[in-house]
Amino acid sequence: MKAPKKILQIGNYPPPMCGWAIQTKLVTDELRRRGHDCQVLKLNENRKVKDPAYIDVQGGFDYLLKVLRHAALGYRLNVHVNGQSKKGYVLALIAALAGRIAFRPTLITFHGGLSQAYFPRPDCARLRWAFGFLFHLAGGIACDDDFVKHAITGYGIRTEKVTAIETFSPQYLSYRPAALPEDVDAFLSSHSPVFFCYVAFRPEYQLSALREGMKLFVHERSKAGFIWLGFPDKELPRAQEFVRDWPAEERQSLLLLGNLAHDEFLTLLSRCFACVRTPACDGVAASVLESLAMGIPVVASDNGRRPTGTLLYAETDAADLCAKLVFLVENYSAVKASLEQIDRRDNVSLKADWLSGDA
Repeated sequence: MKAPKKILQIGNYPPPMCGWAIQTKLVTDELRRRGHDCQVLKLNENRKVKDPAYIDVQGGFDYLLKVLRHAALGYRLNVHVNGQSKKGYVLALIAALAGRIAFRPTLITFHGGLSQAYFPRPDCARLRWAFGFLFHLAGGIACDDDFVKHAITGYGIRTEKVTAIETFSPQYLSYRPAALPEDVDAFLSSHSPVFFCYVAFRPEYQLSALREGMKLFVHERSKAGFIWLGFPDKELPRAQEFVRDWPAEERQSLLLLGNLAHDEFLTLLSRCFACVRTPACDGVAASVLESLAMGIPVVASDNGRRPTGTLLYAETDAADLCAKLVFLVENYSAVKASLEQIDRRDNVSLKADWLSGDA
């Protein structure tokens, strides 16, 4: 191993658990195992809660001070960002500027696919300039796949500056089967088939279209059930309000959960009939690969880059979603048998190599 490095990851960190958070945790653990000094500046929910596992953020000014201080102390900054959030862009820009001030250009981990609100947006010169500026400030950029890499180089970024490292890694599947809450067990026992839906109360998750597709499907299969989970604490009340006035038949087909710990999450996924993935902006989603690697069929919105074996529907077409769910039920054994073997490359180690220069 080369000399130990000082690295500050800036992004989501558990709790709660999400795709970004689990990647940050696994990569942080790997860097520390190698002897590097890796710290995490937590940006997601619970960021104000002080915990020795991460560095808290009390507000915008606190964020600025902590980023500048770590840059001055010799840490290489790595900020996680996507093309869906204006606030996320500003936080990434601050980190990128801090890296330039400290003469250690910041590394950017860019998440998501090619259908994001602000990326790649060839129709908007202002947004093109904004992300081009961010990418040029970076010392290096990691993204999910070669399609996104090609889009980033379209901003005038050198090809060698962009590295495609898939988010999914075999470590994601490491868990201990956990006892599920009584209401979850009861729902799984009283409904069949049961679909696992990892969602959020944000526009890109198309909850209205998902609801309509569910309603159509329940008319076909009256015992069917859908589990919506993944809502952070700040979004769960809005999700509860969204479903509160549904007719009784609809509400009986839905189990609404918040966020689950990793062991509970994968235990629940393993007991479901299939997974439904609604957002098209995610590109090659780690959650889709995670489900397929566990042998769980996936019905997902068509964004042009889903893995082989995924059943695709038009993102906002509830009738098409219902049709694919019906097809899956009627051809379940054949669909299961056709699932491709997911690449088990250790992307956590590759990401740690990229951050530390160990490769």
